[in-house]
Amino acid sequence: MFEFNNKSVLIVIFVALAAYLFFTGQVDIYTTAISLPGLIIALSLHEFAHAWMAVKLGDPTPKMQGRLNVNPLSHMDPIGTICLLFGGFGWGKPVQINPTNFKNPEKDSAKVALAGPVMNFILSIVFSIVYALLIVGAIKNECYTVDTYGFEYTGVWGTLINIAMYAIFLNLGLCIFNLLPFPPLDGSKIFRAILKGKAKEFLYSLERYSMIIIMILFATHAASYIISPIIEAIYNYLLIPIISAILGIAL
Repeated sequence: MFEFNNKSVLIVIFVALAAYLFFTGQVDIYTTAISLPGLIIALSLHEFAHAWMAVKLGDPTPKMQGRLNVNPLSHMDPIGTICLLFGGFGWGKPVQINPTNFKNPEKDSAKVALAGPVMNFILSIVFSIVYALLIVGAIKNECYTVDTYGFEYTGVWGTLINIAMYAIFLNLGLCIFNLLPFPPLDGSKIFRAILKGKAKEFLYSLERYSMIIIMILFATHAASYIISPIIEAIYNYLLIPIISAILGIAL
């Protein structure tokens, strides 16, 4: 049976694809720049959440390896960050755990896996609140223009609003994507604790093809077809009401 173990080759392919998207003009420099703050926060706190939950459940490994903090330098993978910025896909530095330190290795490992996406979901709510408050500030400081398309926020306020907006969608994207049930994503570890029998065995069998699966998801845009409707639903039915409520109170 075919098995691809040379992950370094696949990483080179990821980087090459990101470079191709960048140099063919499919990546906007301004968008990339304003996405960076949200990306750093999203990845760093995602990995911190994994570390915090593992330590809370009895595994000191993340703390011993210096991962129990929110310092981006502890959690950002340089290649993964570049790929995420310029190619739309990427990764942070995985938090290592020792499941034998848990009372219930499988269930507790699932809790550790779930902590990262939950953190991103919480951050999407936090940035929605920040986004609304920044709009209030822009309006009160008259840093906006109005045309047939609505409000356009200008100056520093406009830049900060755009940063918050991209942070919302980055965190939602990371949350939903990581919940997909494909190794090595967090969702696969969660589903391991839920599935039984042949379904569970099948999930384990996918691990040998993990990097190839992820590459196919992005190369075919299958990941976008799966997660975009979910992101849109969460934004429209949860975050927009939060933003609207804040604007209604503050203005």
